[in-house]
Amino acid sequence: MSAFDDRLSHVATLPEALAERVRLHAGRPWLTLYARDKVVARLTFGQLQEGASAWAALLAEVGVAPGDRVVLILPTERSFYESYWGVLLAGAVPVPVYPPVRLGRIEEYLADLADLVRNCDARVVVTNDAVRPLVRPLEDRVPGVRFALPRHARTGRDAPRVPVGPDDLGLLQYTSGSTGNQKGVMLTHGNLVANLRAIGRGVAVREDDVAVSWLPLYHDMGLIGLMLGSLYFGIPLVAMSPIDFLRRPGRWLRAVAEHRGTLSAGPNFAYSLAARKMRPAELDGLDLSSWRVALCGAEPIHPSTVDGFTRRFAVCGFRPEAFFPAYGLAENTLAVSFSALDTPPHVAHVDAARLEADGKAEPCPPGPGSRAVVSVGRPLPTVEVAVVDGADGPVPEGCRGEVVVRGPSVMKGYFERPDATAETLRGGWLHTGDLGFFLDGQLYISGRRKDLVIKAGRNYFAEDLEAAAAGVPGVRPGGLAVFAVDNPARGTEEVVLVAEIAQGADPDGLEDALRVAVADRTGCRPDRIVLVPARTLPKTSSGKIQRFKARQWYLDGSLGRRGGERRTAGIGLYARAWLKDKLRRPRR
Repeated sequence: MSAFDDRLSHVATLPEALAERVRLHAGRPWLTLYARDKVVARLTFGQLQEGASAWAALLAEVGVAPGDRVVLILPTERSFYESYWGVLLAGAVPVPVYPPVRLGRIEEYLADLADLVRNCDARVVVTNDAVRPLVRPLEDRVPGVRFALPRHARTGRDAPRVPVGPDDLGLLQYTSGSTGNQKGVMLTHGNLVANLRAIGRGVAVREDDVAVSWLPLYHDMGLIGLMLGSLYFGIPLVAMSPIDFLRRPGRWLRAVAEHRGTLSAGPNFAYSLAARKMRPAELDGLDLSSWRVALCGAEPIHPSTVDGFTRRFAVCGFRPEAFFPAYGLAENTLAVSFSALDTPPHVAHVDAARLEADGKAEPCPPGPGSRAVVSVGRPLPTVEVAVVDGADGPVPEGCRGEVVVRGPSVMKGYFERPDATAETLRGGWLHTGDLGFFLDGQLYISGRRKDLVIKAGRNYFAEDLEAAAAGVPGVRPGGLAVFAVDNPARGTEEVVLVAEIAQGADPDGLEDALRVAVADRTGCRPDRIVLVPARTLPKTSSGKIQRFKARQWYLDGSLGRRGGERRTAGIGLYARAWLKDKLRRPRR
């Protein structure tokens, strides 16, 4: 089957794309939605438009005007798809937000939600009957906010015809982060359509493709790449909730096999989880030979994950060349670079010491002293990528610097955050904060400029996690460092928290107290707690913790031998590793 011809190349906005898709294929099945192994909804393109029109009419009745922001707090269910498109048909801006999942942290969730609603000045929140009681206090915290429920959206209403243009906002996506760090990425219809077209060319979408997704609909990969992308290109979408995937990873691969899926995606940890957790019996009869693009992105990609997944599922017909590393970020709508089709992932081995010491990616043989880095391919059509130094000047190939991007998919800016926008969009380029280098024309991501850590696909600021731990009795003031280290066996990053023990403090129970405090305040549960004597952590001359150096000491095993008070040396310096790979839903 040849590459699919883009029949929507003339449309400029998402509502136009839906209208054209309905004109071409109104009765064609689009969505098949699963919940706990049962099909709970099926939608054709025409039925989607009918449901979206009902939502657009309801939103107009409750006072939503063109350009208004509408917050969506819904799980993966039919009403999300219909209300999302209904917001677009009303000329408004959808703002997807994750639903509350833990009653024990509902107050923190409500505080974050209220901040978000106030920031985007939303007056209507779309949710369902199950979620509404949990978020009802929002009415007191943000006066004037109203709720719209699926049972209010009755079909048969005439939706208003609201013209929108390519420069109008089509999505406001809040980047992950703790309270005070949430930033709304403003994406126009032009941004979204441009990135969808680039993605379509990058994976050579075909008429017989089938997309399969368990990814959350409040995250760009699941929302834009699979939900919007499948509609734009007119291919079927088989979907399930992230919770169903996490409870039983085999559901994802079984859906690919049963529906002859060709396109699916997930972060590194998802591929690692599936390879580790699926029992041998689940592989019997599992046919993955149809899977031609297994896109992997959203977090660092580990060579061990690539190798482990391809080896584990080779007996099921999974081809190594189907594994498809990619790079992207919300500020560029979604995708920046893709690997080559029908080619196994390329892994470069570079001298680790040279890379960390002077930023030189010097190829070397695999072995001790080398670092394996997975290529994320080449920039997509219409996306321009460069690597720059601290003065924003380009660096030669093989030199590490900050990855910067420009093109029609780059965001308009952060909503009501001119300071953050000016910092990120400079000189016509989007500064990603990611460090990387080019080798033989291929892009490699090798770190982050800011002190961020990634856990289960969500970004956390190291200083926020340290602040959460600082109030725990027994921790020496200023004696905290958080950083991430690779865990190839589990295919993800582990969050390490190093804490200096205050003089005279009892370390018994300190590990648990730190873990609980950080998890309760930030939603991130550190994987490893390391207790060290006072005056162990490296600091600058001004007294600031040097996280990068602390990480180096930790990795080379010398952290506990650096300085410290000798009288506390008898304390067990290294806490036991927290190896429960408890997957948590990302927060916004």
